[in-house]
Amino acid sequence: MKKYSVLFVVLAFFALSTNLFGQVSAEDVSLAGILDSQNPEVTVNSPNGGDVYQIGDSVDINWTAVDPSFGTIPVSLYYSTDNGLNFYLIEDSIANTGTYRWEIPNETSFEMLVKVTAVDSFGLAGSDTSDVVFKIDGPPAAPENLVVTLSDHTIIIEWGLVEEDDMETYFVYRSMSPDIELDLSDPIDTVYSPTTVFTDTDVEHGFTYYYVVTAVDSMGNESVASGEVSGTVYILQIVAVSFNQRTDGSKIVDITYSFTGNPVGTYTITPHVSLNGGIDWQDCNNISGNQGGIVPGIDKTITWDFGTDLSNVYSSNVKIKIHALDESKAGKKTVNKGQALGM
Repeated sequence: MKKYSVLFVVLAFFALSTNLFGQVSAEDVSLAGILDSQNPEVTVNSPNGGDVYQIGDSVDINWTAVDPSFGTIPVSLYYSTDNGLNFYLIEDSIANTGTYRWEIPNETSFEMLVKVTAVDSFGLAGSDTSDVVFKIDGPPAAPENLVVTLSDHTIIIEWGLVEEDDMETYFVYRSMSPDIELDLSDPIDTVYSPTTVFTDTDVEHGFTYYYVVTAVDSMGNESVASGEVSGTVYILQIVAVSFNQRTDGSKIVDITYSFTGNPVGTYTITPHVSLNGGIDWQDCNNISGNQGGIVPGIDKTITWDFGTDLSNVYSSNVKIKIHALDESKAGKKTVNKGQALGM
């Protein structure tokens, strides 16, 4: 009985020993490393909105980018001209220095933004954009469709409105010769938008004047010059009015006058007579010769049958007045400047 008991104990111990020492396990610990699920933190400091820059300006883009896993060139810079709908690359793969000197592109916009993007060594990205749009301003477009209108004593220049949000003024340049050089001339006048007309009254009859117009915005940007236009000044003036009654008993009066005016214009000429030195006037009705379509010139003549108009009249204080009407402005402007004394 004891013999079997000892054998059972030995077998049980052997089975227990096999279970304990048959299970094999091992472990080791790596060197310290990195696990990173944090995106870089990026802040655009400037330009951050509300600024106004000119085309060609050099502007510092300033930012802060923080991440423990940055490589040596983690930053890329972009700009948008449409308030963030589209972005265009300025520079990529640059060092995180916090500043970049950017030359403003040749592109005007009132909706500019800058974006800074930083990517760490694990491909995790962070970015920031200007909080508010800023403006890149360039010169306005040149005025177009200049038109010259000649009038008595004046040259009138008109042009089309330049459509720009910050249009402010127009500069008018004038010269006595063509091909005006803006850098050699000062504007003769400033016209404030939205007015698009200039009337030049500082002119002399018979001279030709040349004009160009530029547009200037609120930042002082001046456009290139418009197309050049010109006009030759005329001054409507009746001069050298005289008259003589014929001595052949015909009661015919020959009236002579000269006048200056629009060289390409035509005029209606009407003579008037006063028998009391210019106090009262009446038309000379029975006249011969063309009254309409008269062009400027010297020694114009009118024949007046005054005996039919004024029968049985005598006066030694007679005056003749010539009245000229610009036919292109009929009903708007008349000039009465010529008189003759006599009888």
